[in-house]
This record gives sequence, structure tokens and C-alpha cells, in this order.
Amino acid sequence: MKPLSRNKRRGYLAIFFIAFVIGTPLFILDAKGYRLNWSDVIEVSQTGGLYISTDQSGIEIYINNELVKKTSIVQKSIFVQDLKPGAYEIRASKKGLQSWNKTLKVFPEIVTDARSFLIKSNPEPIEIQQFFNPEDSISTSSSKKTSLKNSKNPEYDDINALFVVPVLKTTSTKLGTTSPDSKTLSDILVKNEAGKLHIFWVGETDSVPNYFCENIVCKSEIMIDATSRILSFDFFPGRNDLIILRLETGIYVSEIDDRSPQNIQNIVSGPGFDFKIKDGKKIYLKKGEKIYSVSP
Repeated sequence: MKPLSRNKRRGYLAIFFIAFVIGTPLFILDAKGYRLNWSDVIEVSQTGGLYISTDQSGIEIYINNELVKKTSIVQKSIFVQDLKPGAYEIRASKKGLQSWNKTLKVFPEIVTDARSFLIKSNPEPIEIQQFFNPEDSISTSSSKKTSLKNSKNPEYDDINALFVVPVLKTTSTKLGTTSPDSKTLSDILVKNEAGKLHIFWVGETDSVPNYFCENIVCKSEIMIDATSRILSFDFFPGRNDLIILRLETGIYVSEIDDRSPQNIQNIVSGPGFDFKIKDGKKIYLKKGEKIYSVSP
């Protein structure tokens, strides 16, 4: 095999050098989120991305009414890149669940992320009986059924104790004062002032949640102003970005994220309901003397 001539070697060297000189800047621009828009004749434009997370499988995620992905057991989030800066309509939906809708802005060189939430369309409260029902136990003898008939259900008493109004007092913490109108979880401080919730981030500045910020500008306070006065509130079990609200019209769940109108989803409708959370996990409702457990 003959070696290449000097002229050919010089030619190949020149081609590789030109490719290196042209390709390196393009590679750097691509890594920074810039893209060449050939339709506008070599117009360089910056792009960004969207990252949407969910907490379950089978959720369909749409961007501008176009189905992008259906989540699975393995992948419960989507990442879409190379998006032009602007506002995008996001929708997450699944049969039997209330839909989540959000308008999010995409900025150059930045991935905008959000965490969706979808609760059941009609959460079914399960009543906790105040007294044992002997008919529930088929194998129980008639004499034992008679004794059970007037026996109080300890679970009912245990949950009912949560609804007993405590003596109002405040306790001092490093964050200030805590009371029934002030709660803190994972550096999220929520205060109920005149029926409106004021939410603050009290942690390190570099750890501020994404929904407090747009682009690189972050705010110090977010407010939840429901359709009527918020009577009481608490954090949704397992989430520090969702708040359960007690209104005169029922019990609801609201997201803190106000980058577009906050999603507020219904747990139970009707006046007279109260709610409590036990051990940070289970949600209980009370109306009159009746107590229910509910799994949204």
C-alpha cells in the first residue's frame, strides 16, 4: 500500500483543522443550549427545557395539548429539551383523577421544573364507627355480640382526640413563634393571616424551591388566597409543596406553586367538615359526631 503523497496529507490536515475550528464553537454553543435555526438562515437561538415529575404511573403529560409521555413504574417524570423560550401549557391527567394544569415559562439555558399532583376525582370517606358492630364478626358467639354492641371503638376515641381543641398557647423556636396559625415543614413556613396563607422559605438561599423562582429571580413570599376564608390548614402527607385547606365549603388541597394560577383540588364538599392528620400520614375528617378516614 502506497503512502499518501505530501499534498494529500496536507489536504487532509487542512480539512481536519477546518472541521475542528468550525465544530468546536458549535459544540460549545450546543452544550449551552443554543441551536441553529436553519429556516431563518443560520440564525442562532437559545433554547431551554421542561422537567415535570409525578408521583405515580399511568399519567399522561401533555405540552400545548400534545401528548408527550405516559409515565410508568420506572419513569415517573418527563424531560423535554430544545424548547424555544416562551410560555407552555402543561396538563397531567389520568382516568379517575383530577387533572393538573400549569402554565410554565421556558428560559434560555435553563430547565424549568415542576411537580404535579393528582388526587382522586371522588375520594371516598370511610366512616369509623363509634361503637363496635357485632354483625361484622360472623364467628362471634351471640353472647359476645351482645357485649360488643355497647362497646366503644378505641380507634374512634383515638381519632376523636385529635379534634379536641387544645388550650391556645405559643411555643418559641429558632424560627420564632408557632401556633395553630403557623406551621413549618422542611424550611417552608406557612402563616394563616385573616384567612389567607402566607408562605415563606426560611432555609438556605441556594436551596430555595424552584416554585419560588422564575428564571434567576426569586421571591420571598407566596400567598394562597382561596375562594373563601381559610379556617385551618396543614401540609399534605408526604409533601411540603401541598397544603390541605379547610374552607366553609369543604376540604381541599392546594399547591404552593403560583407561577400560574394554583391548582386547588377537592377532597370533600359541604359545610361543617373539619380535618386532622395523624402521624403525618393519614387524613381524617369529622362532621358532627361522625369521623371518616380518607385516601385522596
